[in-house]
Amino acid sequence: MNDASSSPKSSRWKAVLLLGLVFVLGAGCGIGGGLLVLRRMVHRAIADPQSEHTPVDLVIAALERDVLAELDLDDAQRKQLHESLQITAQDFKGLRIEIWQKAREKTRESLDRIASQLPPEKAAKLRERATSRLKPWGLLE
Repeated sequence: MNDASSSPKSSRWKAVLLLGLVFVLGAGCGIGGGLLVLRRMVHRAIADPQSEHTPVDLVIAALERDVLAELDLDDAQRKQLHESLQITAQDFKGLRIEIWQKAREKTRESLDRIASQLPPEKAAKLRERATSRLKPWGLLE
């Protein structure tokens, strides 16, 4: 009788554990997949800040769509809005370029400072490793 009474309890725990495992795996896959997509978007935005598909361009396009949907603008006003938003996008891209130039400079300074404290063979290995990791992101040339 003890086996019969403990079996439903055991089955419930197994079901709860299975449900928990499915939840954890689903969350992990969702987060991991999202990070893969986000990483690619960030890499593209960093590597080519003047491209047409940066986050700034996406935000400006969405803003333009929203404004056009809310307001009844004539063709001249639509053109003026588009041109103004494009100027804003270029301004933001210019700021991003300045920030990344400073980030490259700080990266080089940091790498030089660290390498100067290491023996030559370890400094060379550090530079090689840093270049392979940071060059794709545009932080080292």
